[in-house]
Amino acid sequence: MLRPRPRRRAAKLRMRIRIKIRIHGDWAPALAALALVLAPAARADRRSFIRAYEYATQPQGNLEFELWNDVLAPTSGGFDAAVVEQRVELEYGLTDHWDLALYHVFAQGGGEAFHFDGWRAETRYRLAEKRQWPVDLMLYFELERPADFSAPFETEEKLIFERDFGRLGLAANLVAEQSFLHAGDHHQWEIDAGARYEISPALRVVLEGWTIQGTGAEPRGWFVGPSLSVATAKIWIQVGAGIGLRLGNTDSSAEIRSVLGFNL
Repeated sequence: MLRPRPRRRAAKLRMRIRIKIRIHGDWAPALAALALVLAPAARADRRSFIRAYEYATQPQGNLEFELWNDVLAPTSGGFDAAVVEQRVELEYGLTDHWDLALYHVFAQGGGEAFHFDGWRAETRYRLAEKRQWPVDLMLYFELERPADFSAPFETEEKLIFERDFGRLGLAANLVAEQSFLHAGDHHQWEIDAGARYEISPALRVVLEGWTIQGTGAEPRGWFVGPSLSVATAKIWIQVGAGIGLRLGNTDSSAEIRSVLGFNL
């Protein structure tokens, strides 16, 4: 006699699958680097270039902390004669198109010990949404009060241009700098231009060139060099170097810059 088969309770059948992944020590650094590359990019004012500013402002209500480190080494004296400048910056978005920043600047080298060098305030304004115009245009203004109160205020203006072609981005800045009411003592102009390529939202590589001309303490010259920018959702870092070119009767030096940003 055949026994009846038990009814299958398909509706109540549950399957649980548990997968355990164990990362061995040899693979951990590679996976950590991969996670960094695949991480979402920081949403605020991430820098890619050494000198050139890009078409970006802080989003409205966003506060960002930035730490800048600059090393300017004249070729004649090498790094023993280098000037090191550090800037601590707070940047705040007044609107999505307009932000304001305050710097405290410290410096050492060139025969001087580490000292407070001055205050700087800057503001930027984007004239339209990104890619709304054939070329994106942003306005920049900076006011500097040197810690030496006998020195005049300094002002700086920039026209910032950018155009993206997919993952490739081109940026250019036209820069003018003056000593307020003392233009004959200190007057400079600068042109910055470069290209960035976005390997992933978190990783960009850059090639950039710039020239500084005029009078003042900063050496005149022509520079070219690479840069790298890495970002996560909250932190980004940019590091690069520019090598001075001996073109005409200009100074030759090297500039190294790194900027670390935190979204607060």
